Amino acid sequence: MSLMDDCIGQAPILVLAVGNPSRGDDAFGPLLAQQLQSWLATQTAEVQQAIELITDQQLVVEHALDLQGREQVLFIDAAARHDAPVAMQAVAPAPDATKPSSQHDQPIQPSVNSHSSTPGGLLALYQSLLNQPPPRADLLTLRGEGFELGAPLSDTAQALLPQAWQLLQGWLDQALAHALATATNTERAGHA
Repeated sequence: MSLMDDCIGQAPILVLAVGNPSRGDDAFGPLLAQQLQSWLATQTAEVQQAIELITDQQLVVEHALDLQGREQVLFIDAAARHDAPVAMQAVAPAPDATKPSSQHDQPIQPSVNSHSSTPGGLLALYQSLLNQPPPRADLLTLRGEGFELGAPLSDTAQALLPQAWQLLQGWLDQALAHALATATNTERAGHA
């Protein structure tokens, strides 16, 4: 049995790390993605097949299609304005992106910007395009101090990487357990 049996070629878990490695603390996403890639190389084939990692400089509308066939998605990004130094939070479709302004109005299509998007905006776009609920999604953020071109990762961000990695590993443990349980239940239902 494989975790990918009912995902039609898609890994059930998607990790989408965004950021520019040449812009200070914006390198947080790509650096954590590199650490995840190294970790994946040490895992079983089943775990490797269950997780897809995408790294990009920013979220774009095309990433909405990367959400298809996924059970769970984790976005990783640095944020200039964030309360906690490192945080994990659930993401929902951006509520204002698809809500009609009155009961007589047609639902508004999500705002589409081809050059950048937010996790909530991508989930809303996915929901609008495919007319189905998006996969469960979470966002792992690091509060960045500087995003200047050519700047290295700040000492503060460097010190927070181990905490971010622990949150990522905890999320992966839960996501893998869920994917394995789903695959097991699907296999049982197929034999009944």
